[in-house]
Amino acid sequence: MPNKFVLGKTLEWIELPIPRSGKTCLAARIEGKSSRARFGLLIHFTAPTVHPGFKGHLTLEMINLGAWPIELTPGMAIAQLIIEEVKGLPNENPSQFQGQKTAAGLN
Repeated sequence: MPNKFVLGKTLEWIELPIPRSGKTCLAARIEGKSSRARFGLLIHFTAPTVHPGFKGHLTLEMINLGAWPIELTPGMAIAQLIIEEVKGLPNENPSQFQGQKTAAGLN
């Protein structure tokens, strides 16, 4: 509905392991699709970074800023994951949302 905020969970399971050796690893950013934004749907507009070492389904923070209801269906492309190379290896610091089972972060 217009002006409503909801949490959703991706169908995909994401893993960005921290390698034991080497000098680089991967991180990612969640970006909404512009085709959906043109209808007023904003996806993950607060903290879009997926840090190295993350494993789990991604929670999407979504708000409809448009004038009309938007119906989302399972499998609909509403966001994209941009993979980035990270120079150096971070210390392992598992996210509080690691492996969450629900969009609200409950296991």
